[in-house]
Amino acid sequence: MPNIVSKGKILALLYALIGLLYIAVPHGLLPVCEYADASAAHHHAAPVHGELTHGAHTPPTEQHGVGTSTSGHQEDAARHAEADHAVCFWTAKAEAGLGGLIVFASLLLFFSASPERRSGITLVLAGIAALGALIPFELIGVCLQESMPCRAGTLPALLLLSGFFFLFALLHSFYLIRYRKG
Repeated sequence: MPNIVSKGKILALLYALIGLLYIAVPHGLLPVCEYADASAAHHHAAPVHGELTHGAHTPPTEQHGVGTSTSGHQEDAARHAEADHAVCFWTAKAEAGLGGLIVFASLLLFFSASPERRSGITLVLAGIAALGALIPFELIGVCLQESMPCRAGTLPALLLLSGFFFLFALLHSFYLIRYRKG
């Protein structure tokens, strides 16, 4: 009986599952504050990494810049609504974007037959994993309070997921380079 699904295709599906976890963790499994709190009316101890608190306004230069039209009030309201999101909300959005990128790369991996191409894709996936850890930890951040859902659940989960994913992708790439090259 021939092997219908190769190990490489199974690993590609595993990568796609990891990409879906990057989307699901901050939005549902261990959600950030705004998704954990249905009213999105939580408060933070202090802003982090440029975080704007609820009720903060965008600078006047952005509100009344060149090109303000009669719909300027609607544009100001939209900017104000964006400013009300906590920093962890933007971390969740960025992680979801990375998750989509991982799913796309796993599709490339699924249909790629060459060990060289597969190795290159897995190295890119390792880079995405590193970025996945940097977003909530350093680049965008999460809330400062230890008791907030993003700090207590989302951050550790994303760091563990990214660490596992990074090591897995690196080892997979090393395997493809070392043992599959003829």
